[in-house]
Amino acid sequence: MWLMALVFPNALAAKTTSLALARGSFWFGIVCLTSVAVSLVAIRIDRPAEAAWPAVVALVVLAGLGVVVASDLGERPAVIALSAVAAPVAIPCYAAVLLPALRSIDTSDAIFLSLPKIAIVVFGMVVARQFTGVASVVVAYFLGEVPVVAVSLAVGHGYAFDVPAFSCAAALVLIITMLTVSRRRTRASEPELSRASHDDRVAAELARAEHVSSAMVHDTILNELAVVGTVAPGTLSDAAKGQILRSLAVRRAGARRNSDATADVLGGDLAAAVEQARALGLEVSVAGEVGALSSLAPHTSVALSLAVQQCLANVAAHAHTGAAELTVVATDTEVCVMVIDSGVGFVESAMDPDRLGLRQSVRGRIDAVGGSVQVWTSPGAGTAVSMLVPRG
Repeated sequence: MWLMALVFPNALAAKTTSLALARGSFWFGIVCLTSVAVSLVAIRIDRPAEAAWPAVVALVVLAGLGVVVASDLGERPAVIALSAVAAPVAIPCYAAVLLPALRSIDTSDAIFLSLPKIAIVVFGMVVARQFTGVASVVVAYFLGEVPVVAVSLAVGHGYAFDVPAFSCAAALVLIITMLTVSRRRTRASEPELSRASHDDRVAAELARAEHVSSAMVHDTILNELAVVGTVAPGTLSDAAKGQILRSLAVRRAGARRNSDATADVLGGDLAAAVEQARALGLEVSVAGEVGALSSLAPHTSVALSLAVQQCLANVAAHAHTGAAELTVVATDTEVCVMVIDSGVGFVESAMDPDRLGLRQSVRGRIDAVGGSVQVWTSPGAGTAVSMLVPRG
């Protein structure tokens, strides 16, 4: 089972967050307008002389504008521009009807003016999913505030600072600013997170390979040594010989199945590299997401196959082991091929500089196609060479 990537794409996270804020803002605006409309209808029923219906109509128009900007039509600049014109027309009509009936705009009655302005502000947050967020909210605030102030001064109510509407706009601006800063920091750390995710997957695959190798040693070499250790000195009995031969037959049958399947599974250049290593007497098993190799560009596939060929040649010549494992791990953008053996290992820094196999045939080729190479090894602990190349 492969480990999932640890990194949630920053672009997708930004889009998801923007849509969530837009959806929440839309419904909050609808609730504000609905609560005012219901209150006005109740007042109209209680006081038939109050002319509340024109104000309710203006609220319905504002709600309609919110529905439009929240829909797919709201992604069109022309629709946004039309809404920006309609809102400052509807809100002063609403204020012109309501203000004469208010005792004062600095009393609790002012909530009837604040809530529609708050609705316009949060509808600006809906628009922000497509355009610059802070600018959309600030423009929406002034589209709601300036016409109401003008009407209030015209009817003689004077000017009173609308704390709820301003606080709502300031809170939204703060939220957008914090999200923008957070996204920039996340974008800067994405390469490190991606590398850490890849290293975790490689470490998990190495642990799996080590487990498989340990199980293979236990099931073959250790079992047969146990058989030999339990018999008396001298010629092995027919039963002991039979058990050893059966184990060898199972391993050889598995190797033949791997050999027959390699050309079908790997195909092309990499299959040839594996078969060449087997011709040298090296038993090579193949595992992982081998289908991803078909997505490599031709020059990348050739470079990777030659690098793998050199790694397998190194195992055959220097590792003092007869087996190696080739494992493929893939992501959406990269393919990682690992060559793993349980041989004698080495100290990479102590390598003879005249030996060019690992430095030129492996690192040089992979670097040339935009990839990277990592080597894990130590004396007596085997070697794992990871070759990471881009897909496509």
